[in-house]
Amino acid sequence: MKKKPKPREVLAAWNRVLRTIDNAIRGLKEKDLDLRCGSEGWSIRETVHHLVEANLVASNIIIAALAMNGYNYDWTWVNPSKAWMRRVGYGTAPVEPAIETLRALCLYISGLVAAKPGALTCKVKLNDTPGAARYVMTVEKILWQEVTHAEEHLQDVREIRKASFA
Repeated sequence: MKKKPKPREVLAAWNRVLRTIDNAIRGLKEKDLDLRCGSEGWSIRETVHHLVEANLVASNIIIAALAMNGYNYDWTWVNPSKAWMRRVGYGTAPVEPAIETLRALCLYISGLVAAKPGALTCKVKLNDTPGAARYVMTVEKILWQEVTHAEEHLQDVREIRKASFA
């Protein structure tokens, strides 16, 4: 497992997620994005959309933490299962707009975090399961969580590519 970056490096690590996704899908044809495998059985296309969605949700949580340190944020509505992906259309939606959204999102959130002294230590109290106790996350921890989350899912993409193009 990679060593966790220092607080001043976490934002840069989060911004590299986009490049990591770009590298994972570079050279794939449109039909290749529909290859399935990995721990979840998702297609490469669904994985890309899942990672963009995860960063969209994380960005909203970060904005809440920056705006109201200690805010209670309920995200029990998020359940990225296969049924969720089917309802949202991740299996057929193009990945390019998703990638461009993440590119803009990285610039936006990076600018907000850089502009606010102490931003990485701002906290939010999260509830991600109905009826479960809330838990506290800092902006730094949210960013780091998305870095490791992307690494895990992109490992599946690398395995799909290896199995399909070996």
